[in-house]
Amino acid sequence: MAFLARLFKRSTGLDQEREDAHQQGVRDARQHALHEFIDPDCQPAYLGEVRAMARERIARLDRELAEVRTALLREAGDARQAVLRMTVDFARPASPNGTHAANGRGDDEFITIAEARRRRAERRRVAEVKDSAERVFGARAQLERLAREWDGAVLRRNHDVEQVHAWAQRMIAAYRSGVMRAHPRREEIPPLWKGEVIAMDTAAPVAGSEEMGGLLDEVERRVELWQAEVNGRRELPIVRAPELAAPPDAEETPGEAVPDQEVLSDEKGDV
Repeated sequence: MAFLARLFKRSTGLDQEREDAHQQGVRDARQHALHEFIDPDCQPAYLGEVRAMARERIARLDRELAEVRTALLREAGDARQAVLRMTVDFARPASPNGTHAANGRGDDEFITIAEARRRRAERRRVAEVKDSAERVFGARAQLERLAREWDGAVLRRNHDVEQVHAWAQRMIAAYRSGVMRAHPRREEIPPLWKGEVIAMDTAAPVAGSEEMGGLLDEVERRVELWQAEVNGRRELPIVRAPELAAPPDAEETPGEAVPDQEVLSDEKGDV
C-alpha cells in the first residue's frame, strides 16, 4: 500500500506539472504575438525555463557521479597498491638448497640439524605463499567489485538523465497543447522545439570506465607475473586463482568439486 501511495503521489505531481504547463501555454498564446511561436530565435520564455531546469538536474547528476567516481577510484588505487606491494615484497630469493635430502641417501629417518632448519624455513615459506595468495586475490576481487559498482553508477546516472529528458519533453508537449488550443492562428505554428533538452555528456562516464579498466588490466598482468614466478619455484606451492562458483542450476560432475583456492606442495615428508 505504501508503494501504491508513493506511486499515486508521484503521478499526481506529474499530472499537476503538465496541467500547469498547459495553462501556461494557454496564457502565452493569448498574450504574445505569433512571431514568438514561429521564430526560432525568439522562443517563448517557458522553453528556456524548461531547458534551464533540465540542465540543472543533469548537472547535479553529473556531480553525484563525479563524487562516486572519486571515491571508487581512490579505493581501487588502494587495492592496486596493495597488490603491487604484496607481489613485490614476496619476490625474494628462494632457498638455494632446493628439495633434496641433506645426507644424499634419500628420505632417511634421521636428518641433520641443517636439513631440519631448511624444512622449517620451507614450511614458513609455504605458509607465506598461501597467505600472500589470499591477500593478493582478495585485493583483486575488491578491484573487480569496485569496477562493477562503477558500471552500476553509470547505468543509474544514464537512466536518470533519460528521465530528465522525458520530463522535459512532457512539459513541452503540454505547453504546446495549451498554445495550440488558445492561439487564433494555431495552424501557422510549427513544432515549438526540435531536438534534445541538452546532450547527454558521456565523457565523464567513459573516462571513469577507462581508468577503472586500466587499473584492472595492470593488476591482472601483475598477478599473472607473480603467479608465474611463484609456480616456477619447485620448493613453493602452486598458487591458483579462486574459481568462480557454478550457477545454482549448473550440472556438477561428481568428484570434480573445485575449492575456492588450492595450494599444493611438492613435499612428501615433513619433520
